[in-house]
Amino acid sequence: MKISIFFKTFFMLLISFSLVYLGSMYYSYTQFSPMYIDKNIQSVKSSIVENAGAIQNGTPLEDTSLMDLSSETAFIHYQNDAIKASIGPTFLNETNILDFVISIFDHEATIVDGNLYYFVDQVEDIYTISYIYQFEIGDYLIVSTRIQSLRNVDQVLNSLNMTQSLLVLVVILLLSVFISRSISKPIKQIGKYAKGLSELDFNKTLNIRRNDEFRTLTSSLNEMGFHLKKAFSELNEANQKLSSDIDYEKQQEQKKKHLIMTINHEIKTPLAVMKGMVEGMIDGVGRYKDKEKYLKELLVQIETIHTITQDLTYSLKLEDKLRPNEVVNTEVFETLLTPMMELAKQRKIKLIKSFEKGELLMSEELLSILLTNIVKNALLYTTNAMVKVTGEQRGTHYVLSVRNAGHIPEAEIEKLFNSFYRMNTQSEKGSGLGLFIVKQICELYGYTYTLFNDGDDVVIKIHINCK
Repeated sequence: MKISIFFKTFFMLLISFSLVYLGSMYYSYTQFSPMYIDKNIQSVKSSIVENAGAIQNGTPLEDTSLMDLSSETAFIHYQNDAIKASIGPTFLNETNILDFVISIFDHEATIVDGNLYYFVDQVEDIYTISYIYQFEIGDYLIVSTRIQSLRNVDQVLNSLNMTQSLLVLVVILLLSVFISRSISKPIKQIGKYAKGLSELDFNKTLNIRRNDEFRTLTSSLNEMGFHLKKAFSELNEANQKLSSDIDYEKQQEQKKKHLIMTINHEIKTPLAVMKGMVEGMIDGVGRYKDKEKYLKELLVQIETIHTITQDLTYSLKLEDKLRPNEVVNTEVFETLLTPMMELAKQRKIKLIKSFEKGELLMSEELLSILLTNIVKNALLYTTNAMVKVTGEQRGTHYVLSVRNAGHIPEAEIEKLFNSFYRMNTQSEKGSGLGLFIVKQICELYGYTYTLFNDGDDVVIKIHINCK
């Protein structure tokens, strides 16, 4: 049968307190009579010794402090075989006084304290204590005191002890309940808290307001709960990240399979054209007899395949170029745009640049790929001779914008970020991977990107976190 710690502690304290109280009562009861007699003896002895000199020098007994003793005390000053003075109850006369003195001196139970001799005689509950102080031979002070009614005193004490015992018992009960509760309550709270931890409930804290060892224990348990919660949270995050990584790997595999299939489709056409052109030039058939002209067209087809393979290499290796917590200063924009400036000159397009200073949370290599793709895309498809590239800081973000003349059908905007997608209206022969790579880089960092028509312009904006 399970017994709660409250009742165990209660009964243990009740029994302990009761035994201590009963033991103290028994000790005080057994020691009362001896202590009472001894106290009386010591009081009389002190008075005799203090007044002995005065009496010997002739001071009358009634003028000494011996008169402060109990009325049951008798005093006799015996000198030169005669009673010189006597006070109090008569218990000796001149005929038997000497025999009394001799009997006291000769009795084996007589206690000697310097010149003072005394003897204790008990008859039932009455104690008679006889003292003899010897000034010199034949000169004595005889004192006799009686202590009576100790039995009555014991009865009174027993009655008081019974009343006191009932009161003390109530106090013991209340004290036992209080102490038991003060011990068992925090233990129950700790048990409940520990059970919650075992059930992975980390949302509660242990609150025990004590200034003893329980306070230290409470603090340690709360600290342990915090660390368990943190460890469990980290474990969950790790499990979720592992699951997410697995899903991510599956997605990457699907993307790679899709890319390979798309590549196969995209490259197959220019390869077939190239093959036909080369065979025609080798055989000298029809229009391919003019090799100088069609070698240039063949070079264009080869350049198309080269662009596709280069962009594909970037697309497949973007994750490897990611550097967490890497910071790049916007001053590198001028250097990164140097190739695009050359392309703009070739196409007779004015490239306008305007950048605010700032530090971006991004890999310089990935920033270069991103910037090159969006600017190159604008240079290839602008409908006038100007492209504007700007960068400005807005709070914790840096907004990179590229603006060129043109218009994109709303239904085509989202599709442009898909791999190998090109609008039928586009006259340029790009790889179809430029904006797809931009999308991949933004998704790696969690940055937002937008492409939209703004009047007669097409605008793309990238929001990059600042340091």
